[in-house]
Amino acid sequence: MTTSCSLVPQNNTIDGNVEPPAVELGEFLTDPDTGEKLQAQLSSSADQVERAITAATELHRSGVWTRRSVADRVLLLERTAELVEERTTAIAREDSKNNGLPLSISTLFAGGLPDLFRSAAKHLEDSSGFEQLASGAQLHRLAWGPTAVIAPWNAPSFITAKKTAFALAAGAPVIAKPSNWAPSGPNVLAEAISRAIAELDAPKALFQLVHGGGDVGHLLAADRRIRALAFTGGRASGSSIAAAASADFKALQLELGSNNPVIVRADADIDLTATALVGGFNKLNGQWCESPGSVFVPPHLHDRLVDAILDRTAEIVLGRTGDDNTTMGPQANEPQLQRMRATVDFLHGVGGTAVSSTPVPDLSGWFFPPTVVHGISSEHTKSETFGPILTVHRASTDEQALLEANALDTGLAGYVFSADVDAARELATRIECGENKINSTSLLDLDDHSTQSFWGGSGIGAHGDKELLDFFRGSRIVGVDAPGLPL
Repeated sequence: MTTSCSLVPQNNTIDGNVEPPAVELGEFLTDPDTGEKLQAQLSSSADQVERAITAATELHRSGVWTRRSVADRVLLLERTAELVEERTTAIAREDSKNNGLPLSISTLFAGGLPDLFRSAAKHLEDSSGFEQLASGAQLHRLAWGPTAVIAPWNAPSFITAKKTAFALAAGAPVIAKPSNWAPSGPNVLAEAISRAIAELDAPKALFQLVHGGGDVGHLLAADRRIRALAFTGGRASGSSIAAAASADFKALQLELGSNNPVIVRADADIDLTATALVGGFNKLNGQWCESPGSVFVPPHLHDRLVDAILDRTAEIVLGRTGDDNTTMGPQANEPQLQRMRATVDFLHGVGGTAVSSTPVPDLSGWFFPPTVVHGISSEHTKSETFGPILTVHRASTDEQALLEANALDTGLAGYVFSADVDAARELATRIECGENKINSTSLLDLDDHSTQSFWGGSGIGAHGDKELLDFFRGSRIVGVDAPGLPL
């Protein structure tokens, strides 16, 4: 049942056929600005998932696509990039309505999607998957087989596009599943990929899209015919995916989020630090996995830092996604809003002081102001918040701060603020996270060739384009064995 038509229809794409998912989940996609119900959440039936896996498996076993040239794969990726470019405005709108990001930010994300496919094409050209060795043997890097890509709701089109692009570059048939809370942008993306496949007479089952929640993700993870799976999402869901996938030891890339530590050294510029932290923990409405989470600061700087943060959050314009003046939008959906409120209630209940200074609009949507909580032990803040909540803790020395930072049990990103860059760099190398930034909280990677492993409870695998292409491929060496060897 649909109460309005402001979102594109949810449709599966199975072996070239576009069809609606068969099951209603009983939840609705809502307008983050108003709370209005927009569209029933739909899920694929077990039969629809089975048909998608069967089609991908038959394609892989046939060898039709794997025998096609690297040039054909590159052409498909480049044509997909062109078709995605024609749809970036639509993708931005759909993502914004699903996750609450200001349209200006969603537009930036969507504008970068074509380059993801072009980057995958370039990496494939640089690493074609074939190498003639000096011994005469040949080294082949080949797609593991049918591959599942499970995307989150905070960056639904970006993650779907990036993981799909590199899996296609590897030569794998892909089954993508967006979050049931953010299916709309990936639907538009799927149209572009499917059209490129049709134009270039590539196999229809090379890319498929199925909708659903955790049950559909579990079906993909547990099926032995799926040989590689890339998942981005929460730790609990990631653990369930890993358990389901463990029976057949398929290749897994799991990016599960993080409570990212911040160490503020005694010589830090407090104004610079506060500006960077506010920009960081409110980026993407606070809904990003590398958001600054727990801040460790010398006691004599604690109050100054909290005050400076509040001075800056007072300037944030919390408003509707489409308003030009908005600098921060609503939370993605009502359950996400309730999680933020429950987190603050919990931290207050264990002795924390929660403060915010951002005006909250008198609107009926899922608006939550950036909130700073202080006065509690970091023992209470080990888990990822995944929202605009920053906790601040007193730490008398760098060593104490480092000890507490490394006790958080997650490790995507870390941050160090200091006037002494060399000392900050040395300290950052000891933070058990995959990417540690000094004096900044940018969303972008530190380098075009950057890579970062998922440390601790943050998952399995790594970021990095080269690593992503290699993840979707396994190595196979073929040659004539030398006669007369002693063993």
